[in-house]
Amino acid sequence: MKKRIKVTITDFEPIKQNLNDPEELSLYEAANGNTYDAEIEHDGYAVVDLSEDNYLELAPTEYQLMIEEWTNAGKIGELTLQTKSDPADDKALLYRMVDEAENEAQAPVSLPKQVVELVSKTWFGKKQKADVDA
Repeated sequence: MKKRIKVTITDFEPIKQNLNDPEELSLYEAANGNTYDAEIEHDGYAVVDLSEDNYLELAPTEYQLMIEEWTNAGKIGELTLQTKSDPADDKALLYRMVDEAENEAQAPVSLPKQVVELVSKTWFGKKQKADVDA
């Protein structure tokens, strides 16, 4: 399944070490900062088909998943919680509350994706039982 990603390469050294072709490297440099539809592999790598002959293979640290439009995340009472990627910060998500007519009831708040992941793991992760010596 394809997902929308933004290429966010901050360090080109590992890519330079793995590629011998300067033209290939230029594809990665040109793609940096742009959004694409990519196939996300089971190991987290993203594959972007640029053309019939050219593609990018991005490590999980070299891209961010993007939600470009407001997307419903759930209901809280009479209001709907919506989220989308923060256009000002690739590593953050915006959240807002809207009524049934989609009028903002609460202005958007930006939260780092890492905070959302940690809160999710705390609330919904499986708790490990402590080993007790008898």
